[in-house]
Amino acid sequence: MEIVFEILREAGIRLPRPAGQAVSIVGALIVGQAAVQAGLVGAATVIVVALTGIASFTLYYGGGLAIRLLRFPMMFLAASLGLFGLISGVIFW
Repeated sequence: MEIVFEILREAGIRLPRPAGQAVSIVGALIVGQAAVQAGLVGAATVIVVALTGIASFTLYYGGGLAIRLLRFPMMFLAASLGLFGLISGVIFW
């Protein structure tokens, strides 16, 4: 879901202003609903991804980009090693 959200965000940035906003919003709604109905992800996952995406807009561009790049390795550590991986990643960071 994070990768799909990033793709939609980049598409929204590169399209003209009115079309870019529409693609981002409508695309996220459609993809999120389809993923939940197909049983690929849970509704809670879509909500968490949406909240992290909205929260990433609160930072300036440089800080937001750094957090976006760190989010993927941290998710990989948490998925593969659980809480130990998440804590290790935070300590290493």
